Order: sequence, then structure tokens, then C-alpha cells
Amino acid sequence: KEFKKISFKDLSFSYNNNDGDVLTNINLSFNLNSKIGIVGKTGSGKSTFIDLIMGLLKPTSGKILIDENELNDDLISTWQNQISHLPQSIFLINDTIKNNITFNINETEVDIERLKQVIIYAELEDFINKSEKGLDTIVGENGINISGGQKQRISIARAVLKNPPIMLLDEATSTLDSESEHLVQIALDNVMKNKTSLVIAHRLSTVQNADNIIVLEKGKVIESGKHKDLMTKEGLYS
Repeated sequence: KEFKKISFKDLSFSYNNNDGDVLTNINLSFNLNSKIGIVGKTGSGKSTFIDLIMGLLKPTSGKILIDENELNDDLISTWQNQISHLPQSIFLINDTIKNNITFNINETEVDIERLKQVIIYAELEDFINKSEKGLDTIVGENGINISGGQKQRISIARAVLKNPPIMLLDEATSTLDSESEHLVQIALDNVMKNKTSLVIAHRLSTVQNADNIIVLEKGKVIESGKHKDLMTKEGLYS
């Protein structure tokens, strides 16, 4: 099933009633098959926003609609099958590069040609070719034997192999040095073509070309629009 639109209706969320809302009275909708940027200072509610979209959290009040249907227990598994999530912290198993990329896919179902293509997309080809054991290189416990940029690119390859129509990126390059970030950004640009992408960004350059940028402050959407329009408004984004 291809979903076309996601809407937030009077949505609020709190982890604990005593601590107040993390997100307050969000009313928002955007079309899928577009690039959406999500920006805001630390603590503005960006990661909570993404977790609600993924169905990992449920609104305290209000609702999320996928097309015209509420995101509830009946819809959630179908919706989550459409999504790949690239978090800030990548978890790798103490196994080969290949087995980390094909994680949760039955070995008999791995398309080798598709795997090769994914490795190129994720800017991993050079690294793998230079590794003595290639795809059979062991990454170590949680990727201790490789760099942060290589870990991120393996996680990108894993997400692309799943080939979901929707990609959620939570500050996916925030922990990298500039050279690694450049390679990872190229990989992300490759994989996000023709997909819906929701990107939490700490660098505005990541979202400048987004179709819509949502600006959060203290749990509220205070403005949204394209980069150029938001710059002329001279609000928080600018």
C-alpha cells in the first residue's frame, strides 16, 4: 500500500503528566513523497516528533492520521513496514560487514546484485575493497573496529537494502568529522531520491532543499515552509 499524507490533529504528548507536554497542540499535515526538514534547538521535541511518526509513542491527546486513517494498532505494522530509521546512535552486531548490512534478512533471500548496488549507493565500495577480507571483515562489538563514518554508511546500506518508501533520519551525521560527513551526506542524497524523507537536522545545509521545513520551539510548531520563505520571515529559523 502506498500512503500519501500524514496529519497531526490537536496532538500533544508528555512522557509524564507531572513534567508537562513535550509537544503541545500540533496541527500539521504534509504530503509523503517529499523531503521534510525538522529543525529546532536541543529539547524542542524533534526526536519525540519522529518517534510519534514511527508509532513508537502514542499521543497523550489528539491523533496522527495516515491518509484519513488514525495511526492505531490496526494500521501500525503496515505503516512501520514502510519506514527505515537512521538514528544518531548506530547499533552493529559483532559480525561481518555483510551480515550487518543484511541484518534481519534471511540469507537465502539476499540478492547479491542488489547488495552490490547498495554498497555503491552507501559509498562503501572503496572501504570494502581496501579491507583485507572485504565483505567478510568483522566490525567488532558495536563496530569498534571501524570508524564512525563507516558505521553510519553500513547503517545506510542496511536501510537501503530494506528499500522502504519512507526514510527517517535523526541527525544522522551529527557525530562525524567533516570528511566522513561529506561521504555520508553523498550516500544519503543517493538513497533519498524518489523517497519520502523526514530529516532532523542540526546543520541547516542538510535541509535547505527540503520541500517543507518544520521549526519546533519548546514543543510547538512555530513556523514552517521552504528555506527561502522562512529566511524572509526573519523568525527563529532565520
